[in-house]
Amino acid sequence: MKALTNCTIYTGRDILKGKAVLLKNGKITDIVGHDAIPSDLQTFDLQGAILAPGFIDLQINGCGGRMFNDDISEETLHVMCRTTLQTGCTGFLPTLISASNADMHKAMEVVSRYRSKHPENVLGLHMEGPYLNSARSGIHSPAMIRSADENMLSCIARYGKDVVRLCTVAPECVSPQQIEELARAGIRIAAGHSAVSCSVARECFRTGIAMSTHLFNAMEPLAGRSPGLVGAIFLERPWTGIIADGVHVAWENVQLAKRILGEKLFCVTDATAAMGSAISEFNFGGHKVVLKEGRCTSSDGTIGGSVLTMDTAVRNCTSQAGFALEEALRMASLYPAQAIGLDAEYGRIAPGYWADMVVLSKDIQVRSVFKRGQHILIVED
Repeated sequence: MKALTNCTIYTGRDILKGKAVLLKNGKITDIVGHDAIPSDLQTFDLQGAILAPGFIDLQINGCGGRMFNDDISEETLHVMCRTTLQTGCTGFLPTLISASNADMHKAMEVVSRYRSKHPENVLGLHMEGPYLNSARSGIHSPAMIRSADENMLSCIARYGKDVVRLCTVAPECVSPQQIEELARAGIRIAAGHSAVSCSVARECFRTGIAMSTHLFNAMEPLAGRSPGLVGAIFLERPWTGIIADGVHVAWENVQLAKRILGEKLFCVTDATAAMGSAISEFNFGGHKVVLKEGRCTSSDGTIGGSVLTMDTAVRNCTSQAGFALEEALRMASLYPAQAIGLDAEYGRIAPGYWADMVVLSKDIQVRSVFKRGQHILIVED
């Protein structure tokens, strides 16, 4: 057992001072006053830092010089785990964008094997595509975008939510029966890369699609006579990810989305191989993507992911969008955990939860990370 002391605790609900967090066997056992800490516990003095739930990223294509699409392997997942921890991210969904059936099978098998040995960081797979609208393909290869495959959908459903946690589809490109098959397996379904009408999207949000992927990006813009997917999201308020990097979405639109969606809006990074590495060029969806001045684009100007990290997203939400720190922290931890149904284990500092936490300085820089109670990372100032 150990006790974490001398910190301001953002639990996901409350802000606590003068308290200690007690850990045992990788979980949080209690939050007590300093005078109630058992004398035989090892203590960690956090020196006045912020202690918050570990960040959870539901959309990360790669990092540390690796892209999951290009190297679908356990080694890539290991690199992604190691790199994301540096940013305070203790759980994530590796994201496979539109790919061949062979690569989809491989991704499911690799994630299944990896999670059987190391379930701590990789919370499941996010399949973004290939059942998308080619008119809103973004960086996805048009050659990979195709009609829904009954056999593949059945395979995804058999692997289930412990392997495939999330699928992004264009609502107009899948049938209600296909959505129902995935939903019955416990897999979360998100709307994205879509030109769907508002009325169709609203019905889908009511009957099986529970989320939306990177709000404003790869969607028809909101228009006076055609509200489209953005309008449906604002009306139905599903769980919605947003890339808060100042490149993908204007800060005014981040503020607008927050005002409308409230606690249903959470941060994702859409990170790529350039995040956490020195590379400035990489392949994404069959395109050469170049990083310049913080912006990842292909030769035709299409945005191809980001170099955003979850700790930077939190800082951006406070400094650029004007959100309170406690809300920005929830957008990076509690809300994504709720979106994929893991909020009974992750996203809070409370008894019974996994001891996955990030230690932050007052200016929201990562100092260290606790992963299942182990103080496994310390980042020097």
